[in-house]
Amino acid sequence: MGTGGAAAGTYHTALVFTDKSDHSCTLYGYPGVSWVTGDNGTQVNDPFQRNSGTKKTIKLAPGSQAHAVLITHAALNFPAGKCKPVSVRGYRIYPPDETASIFVSSPQTQCSLKGVNLGQVLPIASGP
Repeated sequence: MGTGGAAAGTYHTALVFTDKSDHSCTLYGYPGVSWVTGDNGTQVNDPFQRNSGTKKTIKLAPGSQAHAVLITHAALNFPAGKCKPVSVRGYRIYPPDETASIFVSSPQTQCSLKGVNLGQVLPIASGP
């Protein structure tokens, strides 16, 4: 994962997928993304919303990479009473068309009140 700056308190993070197999694979659409907390990975707030973008089938050769951009905002941008900030451990990621999730560590503070400060995810694209 790489993070790039944007407007104050807004973050764009590249979620990188790598084909670690010995054969090609394809990815299409959006990954499922949620913030999680605690040792058992309890979901915080609602899942990330799908942002508009063009969905394409991305073919990955062994060792190749694709990415999806996550757009998040600092919880401090919202009044504490309307956000109910909590510490999260990171993200639960479901690659497109998969039912098994992957945990990505990214400790931060996010809003726990449903519907407030929802993250956004863009569709899978080529490259890291």
